[in-house]
Amino acid sequence: MNDIKFTTKLLKLSVLALLSNPFRTMLTMLGIIIGSLTIIIVVALGEGAKRDIEQQYSSMSVTTILVNAPSTVEGARSKLNYDDVVELKAIDSLKTVIPQLSGKVQMQSEGNSSNLSVLGTTSDVKELANLKLISGKFWDDEVDGRAKVAVIGAIVAEELFGSRTADVVGKTIVVGKKEFEVIGLLEYKGGSVGPTTIDDSIFTPYDSAYRYILGINGRFNINAQAKDVSRIGEAVDQMSTVLRETHNLKAGTNDDFRVRDMGSTVSSAVNSSRTMGILLASVGVIVLVVGGIGIMNIMYVTVTERTKEIGIRKAIGAKEEYILMQFIFEAFLMSFIGFLIGAVLSFGAFFLLKQFAVAYVVVWWSYLLSFLVTISIGLFFGYYPAKKASALNPIDALRYE
Repeated sequence: MNDIKFTTKLLKLSVLALLSNPFRTMLTMLGIIIGSLTIIIVVALGEGAKRDIEQQYSSMSVTTILVNAPSTVEGARSKLNYDDVVELKAIDSLKTVIPQLSGKVQMQSEGNSSNLSVLGTTSDVKELANLKLISGKFWDDEVDGRAKVAVIGAIVAEELFGSRTADVVGKTIVVGKKEFEVIGLLEYKGGSVGPTTIDDSIFTPYDSAYRYILGINGRFNINAQAKDVSRIGEAVDQMSTVLRETHNLKAGTNDDFRVRDMGSTVSSAVNSSRTMGILLASVGVIVLVVGGIGIMNIMYVTVTERTKEIGIRKAIGAKEEYILMQFIFEAFLMSFIGFLIGAVLSFGAFFLLKQFAVAYVVVWWSYLLSFLVTISIGLFFGYYPAKKASALNPIDALRYE
């Protein structure tokens, strides 16, 4: 009971002390508010980036190898083409090799129109990208290699037919100026095949995409899959060697292609995201430290202003521990209230991020982390002024003017 009375009295005295100059108290808490808010937002952005990375590469296994054709320094066009697929299929460390011709095209069906992606490839894409059909089937490369048929993603079905699970098999869509029959509908995936998002794409035989839709304007890539994780390095080296030979690249000249294994790509993306998160979190901690210094400075001023008050309390029997606890409690209150305001403001910040389509994921432990860091810094910087106040000599304090 005595402990409760003691705490209640401390709380009352601390609140009165802070309210005696509310404007100064608010300015002191400003750094704490911004710092606590920053930590919460940074964690949410980091988790959002992590989720996006996971979704982007969810359709690809760790044995996937990507080959694309970046612009060369000299500006020359890369020689990467469909013939390279045939050469790469002869490599014994590779399980699957598929071409990928992609581009954006206007599509129409049942009065609806949208600008969506076309991906010309082979039916092996189903296994390589782990695609699942809701209805229909994939084409037969031997029979339908040049047929105007398409397997469509969930977003395409929603845009053109009104639902991600619409009954689309057998229906027709106009791709560019050509009519294609829908023979399959994919389950919503949330990932990509190389640079192309699965859900807002239609998949067609490679020859059909080249002949009827994209032609030389399509973006060409190659996706391959190593037979085993342990053979990825071997496969990458063999692919580079074969491509240099087929492209007649002389020793010392730069590659006109880029080979990347999925493991390295994902690792690089995750590391970049983690580094950015650490940098942003550091900013939050620095802001909190600045806020903590503000608490320390203001409390030093407060101790000076209340020197005579402290002297009177000590003269009538107040112990050093009591004075110490009161000032520490004031630092705690400023830190705690600053955290609460920052936490409330975070919901407004998340609303703004949503309006600008910035990826974020709110996690409960970001608030716990912000609370612990905020309170720790507030108490650390509040201790020294509190210690100074408790150590004042009552006689000197009573004489202070």
